[in-house]
Amino acid sequence: MKVIIASLNTAIERLLLVDKQRPGDVHRLLDDKTLAGGKGVNVARVLKQLTTYLPDAPVPLLLGFLGGATGRLCHELLQQEALAGCWCDIAGSTRICEVITETDSPEKASVYNAGGPPISQEEHQRLHALLAQELPHADALICTGSLAKNLPPDEYGYWIAQARACGVLTLLDTHGAALLHSANALPDIIKINRDELRHANAESSLPLPETWLVQGVRCVIITDGPRPTLALTPDGHFELTAPSVMTASPVGSGDAYCAGLIASLLSRPQAGWVEHLKLAAACGAANAASSTAGLVAELPLSTLQRRCAVRTIPTPPRSPT
Repeated sequence: MKVIIASLNTAIERLLLVDKQRPGDVHRLLDDKTLAGGKGVNVARVLKQLTTYLPDAPVPLLLGFLGGATGRLCHELLQQEALAGCWCDIAGSTRICEVITETDSPEKASVYNAGGPPISQEEHQRLHALLAQELPHADALICTGSLAKNLPPDEYGYWIAQARACGVLTLLDTHGAALLHSANALPDIIKINRDELRHANAESSLPLPETWLVQGVRCVIITDGPRPTLALTPDGHFELTAPSVMTASPVGSGDAYCAGLIASLLSRPQAGWVEHLKLAAACGAANAASSTAGLVAELPLSTLQRRCAVRTIPTPPRSPT
């Protein structure tokens, strides 16, 4: 099985550890790492790790843009992790983002995301050609993260529509205009956090996520950091509390959640939505316990799943905003 993951604003990610951030001071780094990054890459990394946990876990394939010297470095970093991708070379340079974590407050990591390079019409068309080439061989499509410059806000909607024509499961995890426009394509799953939903409701004339479900979205999942997740699924409505872990960095936990959910849906389709949600929550927790995006090895996913608490909600809840 194969999962295509949109990586439309891929990044070099610099992870910096300091004792405490002091504006205006010179900081001596306690640790630093350079990784391929962006939400799509984070999802692919966890999916690859899950192949050692789920015998039939799907294989990730990244689709996106890389350009310039930073793009070449990103490609090399991806190869070091054996993360496969089909990449469209662009004239612009792949962005660099920074994550700064304090030793005393790792849960309050500061993230500095660059805007990303502009994409030309010709580059955009070449990426769509790669998508058309790969989609017929895929089992799922994950559209996650921000869009590079010049891409239309309904870009993910185009991907989702093409996937539906191929009978491919789809998940949308983005924000702002990209969320509101691409949700109209009715992905199977919309995963959103509470702050993103609050902003989306402020921009929409209709109540979300109820409208999405009525229109035909199968499942809406609303995460809220360490607080309980609300999941409106075909099996019912659930509130799920993830296991508590010692946080090393929360960055990428939402991406790990998406990876765990799709891996569970594809590799064990008869398990039921509660079990799919438990694996997703376990992956999110295992990521939070790691200093880099990915699953920490010291916490078995089976143990984390058993520590998830699930409460059935008998009637559809009102929008949690």
